[in-house]
Amino acid sequence: MNMHYMRAICAGLCLSVLAACGGGPISLTGRVLDQKGAPVAKAEVFTEPETDVVMTNNRGFFTLRQRLNDSGEAEAIKSGDYKIKVRKFGFNDAAFAVKIQGGPTKVPDLVLSPRTPDINETAPDPTLEKVFQNDDMSTPVQGN
Repeated sequence: MNMHYMRAICAGLCLSVLAACGGGPISLTGRVLDQKGAPVAKAEVFTEPETDVVMTNNRGFFTLRQRLNDSGEAEAIKSGDYKIKVRKFGFNDAAFAVKIQGGPTKVPDLVLSPRTPDINETAPDPTLEKVFQNDDMSTPVQGN
């Protein structure tokens, strides 16, 4: 048999085994709800060790797919133990432990408890976006 043909067969078998065992790109998905079961939109979700930081959508869902390495380049999330942290003004901060072993990982619903803000506390500044005209992309810029 042709050597290239054998390599292609081996590569295909390896990918099939990885897919069956939960291999492939790692992602972490979940949903943030309040104590009444309503979705919490625009909650900030991040992890330790650090991955990307995302906001929940209007239905409370989030997906974490990558992290930035020390050179500032995006790379895949690695297997291991993570702490998911969720933050939203008007709610107590929450943290949840999760073990990622490979492939897509779905976490149970994350429930936030409401909190009455202190009288001297102000809401965090919204994240402003600087819009670039050339390619219709934007980059977040920190508020004042």
